[in-house]
Amino acid sequence: MEKRSLRSKLAEIALGKSPIKKILSDPDTFHQFIEAKRALVYKSYTVPDSVDMRASTRKAETEEMPVYLLGSHDGQAAFSSEWHVFYLHGGGYVLHPSKIGWRFFNKLVGQTGWNVTVPIYPTVPNHHYEESFRKVLVQYKKLLQEVPTEKIVLMGDSAGGGFALALAQMLREEGLPQPGNLVLLSPWLDVTMSDLRQEELEKTDPILARYGGRKLGELWAGPRHDPRNPFVSPINGNLHGLAPITVFTGTHDLLLTDARNLKNRMTEEGIDLRYFEYPRMNHAFMLYPIPEADAAISQLISAVEFQVGILNST
Repeated sequence: MEKRSLRSKLAEIALGKSPIKKILSDPDTFHQFIEAKRALVYKSYTVPDSVDMRASTRKAETEEMPVYLLGSHDGQAAFSSEWHVFYLHGGGYVLHPSKIGWRFFNKLVGQTGWNVTVPIYPTVPNHHYEESFRKVLVQYKKLLQEVPTEKIVLMGDSAGGGFALALAQMLREEGLPQPGNLVLLSPWLDVTMSDLRQEELEKTDPILARYGGRKLGELWAGPRHDPRNPFVSPINGNLHGLAPITVFTGTHDLLLTDARNLKNRMTEEGIDLRYFEYPRMNHAFMLYPIPEADAAISQLISAVEFQVGILNST
C-alpha cells in the first residue's frame, strides 16, 4: 500500500498522546510504574468491559494461568475452520492484552473462523520467563492433544512475537513437533535494545523507548539469566528446524531492526521467510482499525491458509 491512510495518521497521533512513551523513557516514571505492577495479581485478569466480544469466548482458570478460547458463533467462515491460533500477546512482558488486542482477536476469528487460544501468562516484575515458559508449554501441549500440529498457528505481537519465536525454539529442543505456521507481528527479538540504529527509530516511534525496553528485558530474564539468552532474546537462537515463519513490521517501529535482523540472518543461512514491511507504519499496526492492518491480515491469512512461497513486500 503506497499511500498512508488518514486513519493510520490519526492512530499515530493518538498513540503519541498515550503515557507509554514517558513511562518507557523516563527512569523515575518507569520505576513508579513497575512498583505499582508489583501489587497486581495476574490471575485476576478479565477482558475489558468496553470490548464487544463478538466471538464466542470461554475462560478457563487452569492451574497454570487464565486461558481464553475464542471461536466463531456459527462455525461458518470463508476459510477453513480447522486452524487453531495459539496467541502470545504483547505488552512488554508487563501488560496483559489491551482493548486493541481483543478487538484484533475478534476480527481474526470473524474473518477466518479460526479458533484462538490466548493464555494470560505471568508477567514482570513478579514473574520471569522461566515460569511463564513452563506454564505456557503446558497449555501448548494440551493443544497438541486436540489439534493436528500442522493446523496450529503460533502467533504473537511485540513481546508476544519474541515469546512465540523462543517457544518454537524450545519446542525443537524438547523434541516436540513444530506448529504449522509461526507468525510474528512487530516482534521484539532482542531485549537488550543494543542495535544502534534504534537511536533514530526511537524518534519516530510514538510509544516505544529503549530505556524501558532494556529494563523490562532484564526483568523478564530474571536475576539468574543474561538477557541475551536465546529464550529471552530469540534472535540469538538457532533458527533452523522451525515452522515456516511470516513476519510483519513497519518503518515507524522501534523494533524494525529486530525484524530486519531476523530477515537478514535467515536469508544468509538459507532459511525461507515470508516478510512484509509496511512504510510509515507504527509498532503493532496490524492490531489497529486501519486499512493497512486489513491488508496485513489478508496477507497473514493467505500465508497460513495457502502456504504461499517466499514473499518480500517492502
